[in-house]
Amino acid sequence: MKVEITDRAVKELQQQGFLPEESILFISHETEGTGCVVNGVSDLVSLKDGKLPDSAVRLETSPQKFTAALDKRVDWIYDEHLIVDFNDTPSMFQLKSPNQMLNPRMTYRGKESKV
Repeated sequence: MKVEITDRAVKELQQQGFLPEESILFISHETEGTGCVVNGVSDLVSLKDGKLPDSAVRLETSPQKFTAALDKRVDWIYDEHLIVDFNDTPSMFQLKSPNQMLNPRMTYRGKESKV
């Protein structure tokens, strides 16, 4: 599985204080209150390496200076190629693939966040 972080998303992450040399960009998938894992909501979380959940798996990431991960228990709901982008109109991150929009209004939780 691969995640591409667009230039616009990189710029916004840096503006919000994300440091790729210090943190991992974790694609969290919240299912509480949604009734089903497929109805869960994805968001971005900045985590230190030792704070990743045991069920996390690292992804091939572009640009390579970034490290990204997600929970392998829910990786089956995502496409093989994910794209993290930023949309200026709602000022929100987006998670999409070449085939579909997965979350058009994804939040980012910065340093020392909890999953």
